[in-house]
Parts: sequence; C-alpha cells; structure tokens
Amino acid sequence: MVTVTPPLLGTVVTIIASAEVNNVPISITEFTVVSCQQTFETVYVTNEFSNNITVIDGQENMPITTLPVQNTPFRVAITQDRSFAYVANLNSGSVSVIRISDNTLVGDPISTGGGSQNLVITPDSAFVYVYNIDASTVSVIEVSENRVVQCISVGKGSRANTYNNIAITPDGQFVYIANTQDSTISVIQTSNNVVIKTISVPNSPLSITSTPNSQFVYVVSPFGTITVIETSNQTIFDTINTPVPNPQNLAITPSGEFLYVIGGSQFVEAFRIADNMRIASIELSRANFSLDIVISPSSDFVYVIANQVFSPFGSINVIDITSNTVIKQVQLGNAPQQLAINTDGSRVYVSNANPDSVEVFQTSNNELIAKIPGGGNGAQGIAVTS
Repeated sequence: MVTVTPPLLGTVVTIIASAEVNNVPISITEFTVVSCQQTFETVYVTNEFSNNITVIDGQENMPITTLPVQNTPFRVAITQDRSFAYVANLNSGSVSVIRISDNTLVGDPISTGGGSQNLVITPDSAFVYVYNIDASTVSVIEVSENRVVQCISVGKGSRANTYNNIAITPDGQFVYIANTQDSTISVIQTSNNVVIKTISVPNSPLSITSTPNSQFVYVVSPFGTITVIETSNQTIFDTINTPVPNPQNLAITPSGEFLYVIGGSQFVEAFRIADNMRIASIELSRANFSLDIVISPSSDFVYVIANQVFSPFGSINVIDITSNTVIKQVQLGNAPQQLAINTDGSRVYVSNANPDSVEVFQTSNNELIAKIPGGGNGAQGIAVTS
C-alpha cells in the first residue's frame, strides 16, 4: 500500500519483493508511477439581502453560479458525505437544498417554521436539525427524503443571537440549543428526538461547542460566564468566570486540549480543558470586537475575524497556540461575518458584507490570496465542502 498526499503527479515508486526458497534468497524489483491530484473545495456563501447563495470554485477562486433561495438566507451547512448543502432561510421559515454534484436546487424549499436561523447535520449525514428562532422549535429533516419528520419544542431564543446557538456532539447523540431569552439549554436526544433535559444556565447563553470526544459541552454567556455540561448525565460540571467583557463565541481545538473564547472586546481568552483554567488573554490590535473563530485541524493555529466600532477596519488574526500570541494580522473588508476552514487547513474563507465578497486566506504564508465577488448583497453564512 502506498499513501500519497496531494498534489503529487508522476512520482516513480520502487517496489521490491523478496522471499527465500530452499534457503536461497530471491527478489524482484518493479517500478510504477503513482499520482494523487488535489481536489479543491466548493464554497457556499449566503447573501441575506439579495435572497440567493453564491457557489465558488475553490481551485479557480471564481463564482460558479448564484442560486435563488427564499427570504434572508442566513446559515448554510454541508453534509459530511458532501452530497447536499442546506440553507436556512430566516424570514421564510424554510430550508433550501442544493445538490453538490451539479450545484442545482433540489425540489421546493422545505417549510420548517418561523425564523429558521441556524442548523446542524448529524455526522452520518442522515438528518438536519434546524433551529427556528421565532417558533421556538427545532425541525428535523430526513436527508434521504428531504422532508421534515419531526418538530421539537424548545425554549425562547433571540434573533439578536447570530452565533453558534445550536450544536451537535461529534458522536451525533445529542443536539444542544441555546435558549437565550430563557437562560436555558435544551438537550435533544437524537435517537428518539426527545428533549431529555432543560438545563438552567446563567446570563442569556449565546454559543455552544462540544469537546471532540463528546464528553463535555461548553456554553458561553455574554456576562462573563462559561458553563460546562457533562453529556453523560446532562448536568453542570463546572462554571468558569472570565473577566473579559461580553464573551459571545467559542471554539475547542481538535486535539481537545484548549478552549478559545471571543466576543465584544479586543481580547481572545484561552482555557485549558483539563482543568478549565484560563491560561492566556490575547489582545488583538485595532479590534473592538470579534465575530467568528475557527481552529486549524492540526490544533496549531487559531483564526479570528474582528472589527472596529468607530473605524472601518476588518481583520483576520492568526494566533499561534503554542505561545498564545498573535503572529499575523491581515486587513479584510469592513464587515467580515463568518469563517470556514477546509479539511487540510490550507485555506480559510471569510464572508464579508462590505464589500460583498468572499476573501480567501492561505495559511501556508498567512496571506490573503483572493477576494471573490459575493454575487449578491449581504454575504453572511459560509461553508466549504472539504
């Protein structure tokens, strides 16, 4: 077996086979050529004010097509088998489905409920969970039929919460909903789609993320509280207080070692998962608030998009996890919205609403390599196929 890493074209491999027959060593040498052509990703970005979604070729960094959806497409998510992209249409209470193989819309939009704002997909690509913020429900879409098979009542959310207010554990067993107005978390068991517990948490929770081993879920509230929920019994395991004002979003390294929290300040907070201790406070220059965060698959770097309140200056900031220092800041457009990172961590994509575009950041040299026209108005949600 030969394992190669793309791009690799026309590489000669020497194969030597040897054996011993009647105590006589025998060997033969053969040569073959192996290739592994790199497959570039497809990027999907929602344009919330023009009611369409732009599809971008990740190799050419050019738009492929722009597809009409319904009112205010807000978030987009892609099945892990890369068959479909699902678009949550906030003001239509619906979900549009795009077939990735030919980038065409599949059937009519699926009616889900008032204020379809955010969505997650099970790891086996079988079901989509859609958070309907106005209806206080979660719709469950069966991917094989592209139809709603269940509607689950949860607590009261908030349209002002545009962060990760729905999350699924990597093992696919539980979906967690941040009921911002109720200061609770709804826990949905995916095996039977029942809310098995409603957990009271402090201070209007905004964002949720899970550890890679699905053992714990971390919830951040905007008044300096991080709640840690143990998934085995759905109880609060720990409560962390952070002195940085207005934390709003969070991410855990794929290694499961560290938690990073961002929000309405110029600081990024780092915590050690093993004991939930704060280990660093990282200041971003020329930033009043941060919007989104992704972490490299290798757990080496954190990427944060940030903005200023009184001066038009958007940026992407690269934090080295070993030293917890900012090693690069690159200026973006004036209104970065959301981040997506590809599987190998070589590129980070930024949706930007002013000017309407997708900015492509190359991680090998930490340079902005392309600014692609958004194809609409109000670039918001973004997702990448690989």
